[in-house]
Amino acid sequence: MDKKISGKGKAETALHLLICFIIGIYPLLLFELDFGSFYIQSLVLFTAVMGVLLYSFLLIRSGAWRLKLFQSRLDVVVLALTAYAVLKIIIKMIRMTETKIERFDPEIMILTMAVLYLLITVKPMFTERYLDILLFSGLIVFALLLVKYLCVGETGGVLSALIQDKTQVTSCGVASYAMLVCMAGLWRYVKCEDRLRSFFYAGVLSVGFLVMFINQNIVSIWMMIIVFIVFPVLQRPTAELVKRDMQIFFLYLFMLCNMSLLTNYTDLLQVTVNYDLKQSVYLELLVAVGGIFFFKFWDRIPKGVDTKRLVMRKMRRSYQFLLKLMCIIFAGILLGGEYWKELPDEGSLTAVKGFAVPLVEEVWQNKNAFYMCFEQFGVIGSLMLLILCVLLIGKLKKGYGFDKPVTSMLILISSVFLIQLLFWGISINTLPIYWIFLSLAITYREEKVRVISNIIKFE
Repeated sequence: MDKKISGKGKAETALHLLICFIIGIYPLLLFELDFGSFYIQSLVLFTAVMGVLLYSFLLIRSGAWRLKLFQSRLDVVVLALTAYAVLKIIIKMIRMTETKIERFDPEIMILTMAVLYLLITVKPMFTERYLDILLFSGLIVFALLLVKYLCVGETGGVLSALIQDKTQVTSCGVASYAMLVCMAGLWRYVKCEDRLRSFFYAGVLSVGFLVMFINQNIVSIWMMIIVFIVFPVLQRPTAELVKRDMQIFFLYLFMLCNMSLLTNYTDLLQVTVNYDLKQSVYLELLVAVGGIFFFKFWDRIPKGVDTKRLVMRKMRRSYQFLLKLMCIIFAGILLGGEYWKELPDEGSLTAVKGFAVPLVEEVWQNKNAFYMCFEQFGVIGSLMLLILCVLLIGKLKKGYGFDKPVTSMLILISSVFLIQLLFWGISINTLPIYWIFLSLAITYREEKVRVISNIIKFE
């Protein structure tokens, strides 16, 4: 019995170290080193994951670790994709000659993600230290990006793997990573009860927002706004959670409104960034109107009530309405297409045109992940990936619950990742991290948080 417990502990420790490596150290491999058939990121990640898998296999004999296969349709699809990737590698190796070098990065990433999913499903475990590791690693990446934006200016060098998206018009890799770190920072800030640590999380979020705004990926700016609105909808909307979420949301909008001053009236930035002053004024007006409605709800809270236990259900319904409205506006802008350019430059129509045209251009000019899948894997492989996404969405929907806050947070990060696939390609630096959180979202078994509700009637 002692040997089995010890072996299980070793298996869990190996997986824990692997997750910490992928979340904290792997994103720092920002330089490009091409070995001809694959990049260094693919090689390092594949080696680390396969090493843990081999170590886990050695523990099977002692009964400390065991495979869990064919327990769901999702497992079958993952195994089918793995077999397809192996077959593609064999075919490419047969076709490869001295003059024609084949690339194996897509297939290696599929194999790596499949093994990572297998390791996590055997023993799904989550600790909020993962988010702190991600935040510390994100600070290093953000610092390097700010050096580029504020001092250097040119692209390449140590940041080439994250900045030079070869199939994208904008830096979608930076946008995806910044959103990931900001979502983790938002969760830690909202749930933190220590004043000093709260300042740290707010500082990380401020730096992340600055990087996101300088990068100026319009889709990521919209999606982050939606994240702030979704947060009190997915989580139990206690007054304390709503207050802290709105504090960071105000910080986000305040920085966004003032980016036009930074870009038009200072010479701090060494990269080309354009923010219109009129649009900033209109956005500030919207923030003021939204603030009036928010404080109208907030002032109804009785004095002396514990804000950590007060659940604001009516405000949650308001957030749901606002979320639906924003999704309709977002879809309407995309469906309007090129016709937004035909709007006259008069009054408020100028602001609408200024918001709509850059968003449409960015969405339609970038290659999304599904197009790249058909380009890389053909019809069969792409259909299997689409089936995988459908099954993942079903699993996420099934696992959601008010009484599982950590799982809800993982579902939010996973949903943002799946939505990104509609607009951007897959970044090799962020895919493994998102995949870890996605795998945990569908496999992690969280203890339910039980609460007793009492209705408070406001005068």
